[in-house]
Amino acid sequence: MPFVRFIVYGVAKTFSKVFGLATMAFFGRMPSRDDDKMAAVGLLSITWVPVVAAIPFPAIGEMIIPFAPDDESVVRMIALAIAIVIPLCVGVAVNRMHNNQGSRSRSLPQHLLHGFWYTPVVGLAVCGVILVVPFVKTSYILKRFTVQRMMVMIPEGTYDAALEHIVDGLRRRGLDVEVTDPERSIKLMFRVLGFVLGHIFCRDVADRMKAIRGHDADGGWFEVTVHATDLSVIGKQKPACRVLAVIAEELDERVVYFTWDDASQHLEDRMREVRRQLEDGEDPDLDEVRQLGEDLAALELDKEEWNNVRRNLYRLERDAYAYAAGLPDPAEETERVQERMAAGQQADASGEDADREAGTDGEPDEDAAEDAGREADAGARTV
Repeated sequence: MPFVRFIVYGVAKTFSKVFGLATMAFFGRMPSRDDDKMAAVGLLSITWVPVVAAIPFPAIGEMIIPFAPDDESVVRMIALAIAIVIPLCVGVAVNRMHNNQGSRSRSLPQHLLHGFWYTPVVGLAVCGVILVVPFVKTSYILKRFTVQRMMVMIPEGTYDAALEHIVDGLRRRGLDVEVTDPERSIKLMFRVLGFVLGHIFCRDVADRMKAIRGHDADGGWFEVTVHATDLSVIGKQKPACRVLAVIAEELDERVVYFTWDDASQHLEDRMREVRRQLEDGEDPDLDEVRQLGEDLAALELDKEEWNNVRRNLYRLERDAYAYAAGLPDPAEETERVQERMAAGQQADASGEDADREAGTDGEPDEDAAEDAGREADAGARTV
């Protein structure tokens, strides 16, 4: 079993690397505790497509089924049996996932039944992604763009708020951005994948997809794809890393979840409630803030999930204790300092422009001084 798991996981990760620009939800952007199971679901679903094709076309079965006999009727029967078994295996894999074990989870028979529509939908959608994305994103591949990602979960009904939050955060950091629609074919396939993903994990996730395009301070082009389960930044290495760092600093628990299971999302809901208290001018519950840190330490999260939640909890602790001590809001103080620095830089630039227009550039004009000295010497000799 460990060897089979290694093979399945390695193949799925290879697909994820090759087609990284696709941001394929079923190949690498799942919670780490379910990553191998989702990889198996994706691989089984893709395998199911040619198996079904082998039923009317036995020649395909002879190529994909090991030790297939020469009898076409037997090949059809084998392909039909495999086509029935694969959805059952998908249902078992989904049933064993950690992040659908909450109050909204389903029973094993329900998962087995749902496997018969998970499999064709996921298989056809991922095959479409594999075939379409490399052609649509050919220019990105030729330019050797990299992909930087942040795992999130945007609940249904909060997508617009999350998108606006990300755009405002980028603009506050001086980035010129605009919101656009991604290619229609990619958008359609990922809406389907997002729907299936929400159903598998018993979560009401948003099924929308938008792209944010712009340039960083050095003119480097980038594109942020905002998907229900993933934030992806595409561009050259330097601007892509910069933009992802800005998003990580600006994005917080008010608009997205950074985790998937019920216990950790409940903790994020509690963080959101403390944040609401601060925004409404209420005294925050400092005991609750301290308890949040203790509860976070007890959760089983992967490194990325823990880092995202811990970063936002640090901010919440900072703001809550500052408010309780009667200190100025740290975020507002930071904005005021940035505004003063920007005003000072603008004033310095204006002063330099004025000096250049005056011809002095803020320093004595050496040529004029030399001319004045020569005139004075000439006058002295004349006398």
